[in-house]
Amino acid sequence: MNCHDFLKAQIAADGPMQTDRFMQICLSHPDFGYYGSRDPFGRGGDFTTAPEISQLFGEMMAGFMAYLWNASGQPAAGDMIRFEAGPGRGTLFRDMHKTYQKIAPSLSKAPAYFFEASEYLRTRLTTEIAPIAPQFLETLADLPPKPLFGIANEFFDALGVRQACFDGEQWVWRCIDFGDGKFRFTQTTPLNKGELQAASLPPAPKQGDIYEISPLSDTLMQALSQHIAQYGGGFLICDYGKSDGAGDSLQAVKAHSKAEVLAEPGACDITHLVDFSALARQARKANARLIGPVEQGAFLTELGIQARAEALRRPEKPETDRMLLAALDRLCAPQHMGQIFKTALLVPDGTGFPPGFATAQEG
Repeated sequence: MNCHDFLKAQIAADGPMQTDRFMQICLSHPDFGYYGSRDPFGRGGDFTTAPEISQLFGEMMAGFMAYLWNASGQPAAGDMIRFEAGPGRGTLFRDMHKTYQKIAPSLSKAPAYFFEASEYLRTRLTTEIAPIAPQFLETLADLPPKPLFGIANEFFDALGVRQACFDGEQWVWRCIDFGDGKFRFTQTTPLNKGELQAASLPPAPKQGDIYEISPLSDTLMQALSQHIAQYGGGFLICDYGKSDGAGDSLQAVKAHSKAEVLAEPGACDITHLVDFSALARQARKANARLIGPVEQGAFLTELGIQARAEALRRPEKPETDRMLLAALDRLCAPQHMGQIFKTALLVPDGTGFPPGFATAQEG
């Protein structure tokens, strides 16, 4: 059975399917999910993440994490953990590890924990970062009780998201049905009282308004927030997102081009814009703090990415030089990743703003 037939059978048996369940089946099913049997990253895949564009991204993230480690009292390698959610094939981890070896050796020696559901990517990652022996978590409850210094780059956007639609009188779930040989969106049951209270919906909606809720994101963020609040450290979240859950942000990509969200289940990447306000709510509930988000371009610029790029330039190799400058532009320019991609920092409750978050102070 393929993904299309599995979804069709599920809908026939249970009725229209919530969009978050549709996403999770398409992306994470162990037999035919998108991430279950392929490497989707880079030129040969379907999309390119910031670490795949340039080592500059990983170096900046490692430099920031080294600052945070220093501000946390420089715990010894055995008294802390490195953590990454959705590490893919390990490009970001490798770049950060190399930088740690130069500027914060203790971080390079701390045990590495990963939250990665795909067995295919687990195997690929283990090979790519050898001889480091990663430890994979089945649940975030298994995190060791130690300070955590971690990152999630383009992780939350791939977690399932539900869509509530206001029909003019009440909020109803926007689900996925099957008919006339294809999958299609449909409106179904009204949200119950508990769902309405949990969703933080806008107070004065208009007919046709859509609001997105990601229960899995909330659950994972709550677990991470509780860990950071209790044991310390910090967790960077880098993703493309928005300031609330308003609007239909579901999108699909295949071979570096936009695709129809429902057209090829299991064969393309499906994502949504991360609601950073929802992540912040989970942090506050756990007595932790989410700083930001700020635009990726502003974050990297404040950390000194231009100066680092200048140090790497090789005028005697013009082609290499052009590639470096093009990568810098893709990471920081507003028309590329600099504006729509955001960076936020999860830390224990407190005050003040670390480097990279100057624009958060203005907000």
